[in-house]
Order: sequence, then C-alpha cells, then structure tokens
Amino acid sequence: MVSRKFTRGLALQPRPSECLPGNDFSNGDMDPVPMARRTWNWYSVGGFWISEGFQIPILQMAGSLIANGLSPGMAMGAIVLGTCLVMIPCALTGYVGAKTGLNYPVMNRACWGLQGSKFAVAVRGVVAIFWCGVQFSTGGSCIYQMLRAISPSLDSAVPNRLPESANITSVNLLCFFLFWIISLPFLYINVSKLRWLFLVKMVMMPIGGLALFIWSVVMARGFGPIFSQPTRVTGGQTVAFVFFSAITSAIGPQATFALNMGDFCRYAKSPRGALWSQVIMMPVCITLTAFLGVTLASASTVIYNVDAPLWNPLDVIARFDSRAAAFFVSFMFAFATLCTNIAGNTVAFGNDLMALTPKWVDVRRGQFVCAVLAVCTTPWNILASSANFLHFLHGYSVFLGPMCGIMLCDYWVLRGRYLNIEQLYTRHGFYWYTKGWNFRAAAAFLIAIVPGLPGLASNVNHDVDIPEGFQNLYTMNWLVGVVIAGALYYGFSVIFKIPAESLIEGSREDRARDWLLTGTPVVYGVEEVQEEKDLKE
Repeated sequence: MVSRKFTRGLALQPRPSECLPGNDFSNGDMDPVPMARRTWNWYSVGGFWISEGFQIPILQMAGSLIANGLSPGMAMGAIVLGTCLVMIPCALTGYVGAKTGLNYPVMNRACWGLQGSKFAVAVRGVVAIFWCGVQFSTGGSCIYQMLRAISPSLDSAVPNRLPESANITSVNLLCFFLFWIISLPFLYINVSKLRWLFLVKMVMMPIGGLALFIWSVVMARGFGPIFSQPTRVTGGQTVAFVFFSAITSAIGPQATFALNMGDFCRYAKSPRGALWSQVIMMPVCITLTAFLGVTLASASTVIYNVDAPLWNPLDVIARFDSRAAAFFVSFMFAFATLCTNIAGNTVAFGNDLMALTPKWVDVRRGQFVCAVLAVCTTPWNILASSANFLHFLHGYSVFLGPMCGIMLCDYWVLRGRYLNIEQLYTRHGFYWYTKGWNFRAAAAFLIAIVPGLPGLASNVNHDVDIPEGFQNLYTMNWLVGVVIAGALYYGFSVIFKIPAESLIEGSREDRARDWLLTGTPVVYGVEEVQEEKDLKE
C-alpha cells in the first residue's frame, strides 16, 4: 500500500498536447513548435555556435592531436576537414527541425517507427551521459585550479588517499563533486530562463580565448617556434593513419549535434536562415577554437621546455606564474563548461528520457538523472591521457555515424523532404511499420556498425589484435558508418518497399501543418476513430 502511494506520488501528469489533444504519442513538450512561438532568427542560430563552439573539449581535442604527433599544420587540416564533414548533417538536420518544428525523438519516428525510435533516442542518451561526466570532470579540474591559485598548498592540505590506478587524487575528486553540486541548482531552472548565462558566455569566451592566444604567441616569441614543429608520429603508426584518425576525432565533439540540431533549430523562424547560419558559423567558430587549442599545446613545448605537449589547456593554466591569471582563466573555463553541459548534455538527455518514460520523467527530472548517472561513468579515466580522450571520441562515433546516415537518407533521399507530421504521432499510421518498428533501419544500423566493432574492441583492450584493414576502417568510423548505413537503408527500402502513403506522392492531408501555421489543433472526429479501427484490423 505504501509503495503504491509512493509510486503514485512519483507519477507525472504530462502537459497535454495542444496540437493533437488526447494523443498517446504526444504531449505539450513533444508537439511541433508552431510558427507563432518561434523566436530564433538566423543570427540566433549563429550565436548558438559562437557560444557552443568555444568549449574545453574542442581545445582538448586539438591539443590531443598535437600530443599524438601531428604537426600544427596537419592537425588544423584534419580539424577543418572533420568540421566541414560534420557541419553538413548538422545543417541538414537543423533545417528539418526548423521546417517541421519537430525534436529529435519525434523526427526519428519516420525512419525507425514510433516504437523503434526509442532505441535511437536511448543510444543518444547514453552518449549524453558520458559527455555530461566528461564536462563535470573538466569543471572539477577548473575548480581545482581556482582553489590552487588561492592556496598553493592545497595538495599538501588535502593528502591523497587514492591509488595511482584511480587516475584521480583525493583533492581532485573533492573538486569534481564540488562542481557537480554547484551545477545542480542550474538543472532545476528551466533552460529558457538561463538565457543570460549563454549571452555572457558568448561575449566572455571569445575575449578570453583571444587573450590566451596572444599570451601563448608572445611567450613563445612568435609564430615561428610554434608552427615550425614537425610531425612526430610514434608507435609504428603511419602519418596517414594518424591524420585520418584525427579527422574522426574532430568530428567526435559535434557528432551528437549531427543528430539533434533539430532540438534547437525547431525554434528558428526560417529553415533557410537556420541552414546557412550553420554552414557559415559552425566551421568558423569551431576552427578558431581548435586553432587556439593547437597553439596552446604547441606553444607549451616552447614556453615550458617540456618533451610532450600539454594537450589539456588546464595543464597549461596550472603552470601560470600569475595566480590571479590562473584563477580568472579557470573561472572562465568553469563557467563555459557549466553552460555547455546544460545545453548540450543534461537538457538533451532530459528530452530523451521524457520521450521514453513521459509518465515518470519530465525534462527537469531527466537532467538530475543524467547528473547522477554521469558520476557512474568515472569520467576522470577518460581524461587521464590524450590517448584515452581520443579513444572516447572514436568509440561512440561507431554508433552515431550509422544513425546519422539513416536519418539523412530517409528525409533527403527517400522521402524527398516530406514528412506527414500528423502521422508521426499516430498509432498504426504511416510510420508504424511492423509493430512500431522499421526493420529496414534496424538492419542497416546493425550491419553498418560491424566494420567499426573490431577497432572499438582493440581500443578498449589493447591486447586484442585485429587486421590492418579493420584498423584503417576504424580511423574513419563515423564517415564509414554514415555511408554504409545510408546506402543499406535506401537499398532495403527499395527492395522491401515502405508504405507508399508515407511518401509525398501517396500522402493524404496533413492536418498538423495547420497547427504549425495557425496554431489550430487537430480534432479527431468519428471518421478518424473508425479509420484507426480499420487500420488496426
């Protein structure tokens, strides 16, 4: 009796759908966003990338490429190529979100089915948990540098009780949980009310980044010593292998946005504006941030006369002579990490979990669940070395690449840019397929991840020996996954034809489009109820 009352107390009453009242597959948060409620202009989308593009993981990724042996020029070449590649699906999925007003969980129903889309949502949710943990760990390191700037004797004041194999010290673990606790109140506040945070970040981070860039060039006595460093690939790897691997590493931090930019662009007024602002601003902002990361890592060998580049910018901050500079730069990075973690990870996971269990979880609860699960990933192990961080970026790309290929093929090739929005919320409708699953997408995904699995196993366990061909495939696993999954999905859809009515030439009226333009809800009458019964039979 007590447990029953407890579970009833936990149950939520989701905000009812305004577009399709009484629909089991929609609620107020899953509805498409009507035009009247869209407030993002083209420069709002561009501003998103100014804010999101400057983040520590991109600096760490760029520095890792230098630490992995690439010259600054080759590292920047790989970053530009990788960023341009991932920009294409980011812009295309953002366009779909702006055109239809749909978020990622609903958009996926077209290619995966109303039930199968939950699998795609769960995969992205798992990646968000790991990234959330990485950001918490990074924020904890920022707190550590701030406290160390205030009290240089911090390490001796908090003696280490953890073994070396833990990859974290007692004081760093304490700082990790301190940043974690600081983040929790911000998860409670609706993200729309935190807009001022992102505006501050959008102004502060480029200024701080420019100051760091000038400092590194001056301290290294010009560009020559920084950018004249040669490629030093070790471990028996070829330069080509490391270069193509670097392209995938550059794709990694933005691979989730290639799937879910619709979550942000659904608030854009113009699909074309959302498309072109991303085409321009995303590669520019990320390339500039990566250029700073390459400069810091390469300059560190000159400034501090160290053998191995300092790939993590926080390691550079730790060597600052000025304690005040170390404090304020660390504070700037901590602030940026907090904003990035909320916008890019906890809110995304909250949306995903809400789509899976709307009765028990809303976005706010989902954010707190993400924060708790992120601790369980022990993210400090991921950031223990540049190699570990690059393995992390490569690992999840094995799964996100195929999902991206299926989404792009479904909307842009197979359906000719047409979706029946009403049917995306309709049980036994166009996108119900077989018991809510589209086996074509599932088969394409499972086959497309196979080439990357041997390389993933080898990265997880270095004792696993795999053929050179699989190693080479793994270096470009995201792009390979996109191409293979997209081609297979198209082939399966041609051989095992999808329902003709879900295509534009066989479509019926989409009454949900009136909701997008005028806010008029879809009202189901006697004819619609009888039609659904006929479909079930």
